[in-house]
Amino acid sequence: MRAWTIGLVCSLVLGFTTAGLARAEEEAAEEAAEEAAEEAEPGVMASYGRNVANAFLAGVNGVITWPADPVMLAIEPTEAMRDMPGAVVTAPMVGVLAGTLQGVFRAITGTLDIALCPLRFFPMFSIEPRYKLIPGWEHEG
Repeated sequence: MRAWTIGLVCSLVLGFTTAGLARAEEEAAEEAAEEAAEEAEPGVMASYGRNVANAFLAGVNGVITWPADPVMLAIEPTEAMRDMPGAVVTAPMVGVLAGTLQGVFRAITGTLDIALCPLRFFPMFSIEPRYKLIPGWEHEG
């Protein structure tokens, strides 16, 4: 009788222990699945923060790179500038003027992107950049 009682107690203890461990493993798996779901789908604030940072960096890139436009259009004029009469002389001069206007436009739109980045119902104003000096952002155009 004594052996039978000891066997019954041991099997009950082993059964409860095994059931408790299985329950703990199930809870751990559920928590891991919930954490993975939270990481996979960003919250509203994380998405808003990424959009604000993207618009801000695009604006900063536009403000920083605008002086390159007059120089690059003078060095490498467009096809239309090369087809002008006296293109050897006129193309670089027109390139400087066109680049200056494009650079001023780039600086203005970059400033607008910087100023209005917290208000994400505005679109990105910056035009496609010629140079991307600041990493970690994409043009939304």
